[in-house]
Amino acid sequence: MLFWNDGMMENGCGIPFSMSQHSNIPLFQCSDWFAGSAHIGKTVMSIRNSKMRLLDTPDYRAFDLAKVGIPDVPVLYFVRHTQRTPTVGPHCHRGCFEIGLCLRGSIVLENNGVQHTMMAGDIFFNKPEDPHRLLDYPKGTVLYGMLIKASNKKGNLLRFTRAESKEIRTRLHQLPAHLAANTNQVKHDFIELFRAYGTLEGRYRTLCMTATCMNLVTSLLETSRQEPPPSHADRIGGIIAAMRQTPEKTYDIDTLAHQAALSPSHFINQFKRLTGLPPHHFLLKCRLDVAKQRLRDTRLPVTRIAQDLGFCTSQHFSTHFKRATGMSPLTWRKQL
Repeated sequence: MLFWNDGMMENGCGIPFSMSQHSNIPLFQCSDWFAGSAHIGKTVMSIRNSKMRLLDTPDYRAFDLAKVGIPDVPVLYFVRHTQRTPTVGPHCHRGCFEIGLCLRGSIVLENNGVQHTMMAGDIFFNKPEDPHRLLDYPKGTVLYGMLIKASNKKGNLLRFTRAESKEIRTRLHQLPAHLAANTNQVKHDFIELFRAYGTLEGRYRTLCMTATCMNLVTSLLETSRQEPPPSHADRIGGIIAAMRQTPEKTYDIDTLAHQAALSPSHFINQFKRLTGLPPHHFLLKCRLDVAKQRLRDTRLPVTRIAQDLGFCTSQHFSTHFKRATGMSPLTWRKQL
């Protein structure tokens, strides 16, 4: 059964796409072979299983690896969002784990009613029974992902032994929905899968891609064992400390936001929540605090203090100082 949404459709990973410019064939279809309901927050919502439409375009690539001899990976996908698109309903992937990597941009995943903000480099992971959906699809977001079967008749996963497969499945079921430790190896494996798919042939392609899939799964499990990265608050705390220690330096918002693993707008909001001031105003306050200390404890000229603290001119420094204290720097020094 096809699901339509104002000319948009949704695939098995909850990602909406527009129809092809050159065809009326939808890019994916949803299937009724699983249906149910789940509590999302305080709301009971219907859950459906989705079946991805396989296609290969510059912005959407989805392949069934069974066709190249890897039946345990029914979908390998790459998505580039060229426009912001609407939120879709909750769904799950019956019989499959979903491993996804946010390569560029940011997304918000809702998994079992809990929202997770994914930044570039973060991994999202959905178990077969997890109702989930992406709540935001910003323009420019790029995703890699795959569905991997949770079980098969032989009991083996890829080319792991039966005992190894059992252990891996047990560990996969224990993974959280959001992983943000060092994910470089998983990123490398996704890139290598698409390279091998497009450049290799025959049994050698099957061999190389199977090995890479096995490495990706074990890399994912290793990522989950790593120490979690510092929280956004911890990273911003380090930036605040650096500003207080070296206020004379120039601090670029985009660079600071990258250090905090946040978008510039989110970084400014979080910074203001922690300090009560936007970054620029906080830096100015730090400079003025150091200026007061130097006016009080040294005989350095006002021009030198202004220059050392990163003000473009002494007049610029004096203007901000008077606005903050009601006095010029010289008057403030004399009244001590």
